[in-house]
Amino acid sequence: MLELSRFRYFLTTRGLTNGSGRYISAAPGAEAKYRSAASTSSLFSSSSQLFPPSRLRYSRSDIMPSGRSRLLEDFRNNRFPNLQLRDLVGHIVEFSRDQHGSRFIQQKLERATPAERQMVFSEILQAAYQLMTDVFGNYVIQKFFEFGSIDQKLALATRIRGHVLPLALQMYGCRVIQKALESISPDQQNEMVKELDGHVLKCVKDQNGNHVVQKCIECVQPQSLQFIIDAFKGQVFVLSTHPYGCRVIQRILEHCTAEQTLPILEELHQHTEQLVQDQYGNYVIQHVLEHGRPEDKSKIVSEIRGKVLTLSQHKFASNVVEKCVTHASRAERALLIDEVCCQNDGPHSALYTMMKDQYANYVVQKMIDMAEPAQRKIIMHKIRPHITTLRKYTYGKHILAKLEKYYLKNSTDLGPVGGPPNGML
Repeated sequence: MLELSRFRYFLTTRGLTNGSGRYISAAPGAEAKYRSAASTSSLFSSSSQLFPPSRLRYSRSDIMPSGRSRLLEDFRNNRFPNLQLRDLVGHIVEFSRDQHGSRFIQQKLERATPAERQMVFSEILQAAYQLMTDVFGNYVIQKFFEFGSIDQKLALATRIRGHVLPLALQMYGCRVIQKALESISPDQQNEMVKELDGHVLKCVKDQNGNHVVQKCIECVQPQSLQFIIDAFKGQVFVLSTHPYGCRVIQRILEHCTAEQTLPILEELHQHTEQLVQDQYGNYVIQHVLEHGRPEDKSKIVSEIRGKVLTLSQHKFASNVVEKCVTHASRAERALLIDEVCCQNDGPHSALYTMMKDQYANYVVQKMIDMAEPAQRKIIMHKIRPHITTLRKYTYGKHILAKLEKYYLKNSTDLGPVGGPPNGML
């Protein structure tokens, strides 16, 4: 009883009233200290009248020197254990814009009741655009597109209306647009993408906007994206050689209709030789070889034929030659390999030059892997006279390792890789 009397005296002499006659400690962190004693005394239990609900203890006008509210400051300093969403009434927007507060809300929203989600949503809706462009707030908005109700998603989509372009070009807003496109109905998607009409190239060349255009192509019905295809007319080569544009071209080839991709491919085929040697364009050509129609693959292979040696020694084009060897038809592959193997033997043969080149050696390795058995034997016989010399070259050693592995794996009858003592057959 003596301790209880002292505590009451402390509250009445050093405490602060919350406006309803109840006293709270003015000392920072005191709330957490007294809460920790709850397990030993009912006086400090959550139902005790000495400690009313948190929304009565904290006021939005109670700003700390850091510029944060006392509630957020206490949360950040671990002075408020077992915090729940309902404790944040009046503070949702502030918490959403704080790194730790945003993460807390995101985690709670995933398992929140509909009533809790609506409580949070009612506060963020008024500041939705502000949060969409915020480094931490954008994640809270994204969570509602992921876990919110149909009505909540519709309300957020309505807030985006009229702002799609600036959001698409903004570092954090572009993430919200992408998540929205994944989550809303086709009709809402169509409304959203319409706002990009007339601004496609600007978005495609933008470090943020290109991701939005890619997501449009991935998620929206192709029929609603004809304006993107139209914007690319006459621009395919320029965009294919652009660090962001090359990605968008690939998404079009993956998701759009045959009628839409046909003019894109026609422009690509007009510039194959330049594209295969470009640091970005080569990826577009590789994509066609991996995923395109047989007739489009054949057109690319025909452009490569006659230039295998030269292109194989090129940093970017060599990757395309490898893809040609991998994805061409059997007949086309044989022609590409013959082009290398059927030239005159000697120290300056195409095969020998390629084997010791930093890029072309990978093409030779791919040819060994992909060749028909009879043609593989020809390659190996062509290589054997150069084994001793190849050991001197870093990249030549790669070829020898490949051959050695192949001999052991297939028990071929060509004899040991070491070759005759004089280095010749």
